[in-house]
Amino acid sequence: MKDFIFRNKQIFITGAVIAGIFLLIILTSSSRKVRGPILAPSESSTGKEVLTNPGVNTGSNYTPKGLWNAPSLSDEQIVEEAPEEEPAEKPTEILEITFDDLGFSPSSTNGLKYQTVRWTNRTDKSIYLQQMKDFFEEFRKPVEIASGGTLEFELNRIGMWGYKETDSGKMGSIFILLTKPEN
Repeated sequence: MKDFIFRNKQIFITGAVIAGIFLLIILTSSSRKVRGPILAPSESSTGKEVLTNPGVNTGSNYTPKGLWNAPSLSDEQIVEEAPEEEPAEKPTEILEITFDDLGFSPSSTNGLKYQTVRWTNRTDKSIYLQQMKDFFEEFRKPVEIASGGTLEFELNRIGMWGYKETDSGKMGSIFILLTKPEN
């Protein structure tokens, strides 16, 4: 054993020096106080706290982008969102979507608010429609369409709505508009 240690003395010395350096780094970094950047307010903050740190150079004329460091708005500055306009009349045309072995057809389409969409299952087994993210309350759980059956649903919100067939994973989407786009 003495011969082994003597032959590898240089390796043991190098290891001891590296271990000493790491210990020194750990001890000095844990004992000093570090002031990091001020990031987003925590969930418990109101956003109206005044952050004062006099000796900190924030960096010339830097203006942060995005919501993290955005100043909070006063009550006078808060603008109420305009209520969504309703279409003059409900669309009467039915949006037809079929599902077969190749998937949804069309896989992506436009629809109108209050338009009825009709899915037709052209496979030999039941399919289950599931929305990609919460959009319609009626699709929180997968909805079954029997083999050869149809499902009708009235689109009562505007926005992009994605859905998929749970077993095959084939996806479709409807971009729901308030009014028909002009050509």
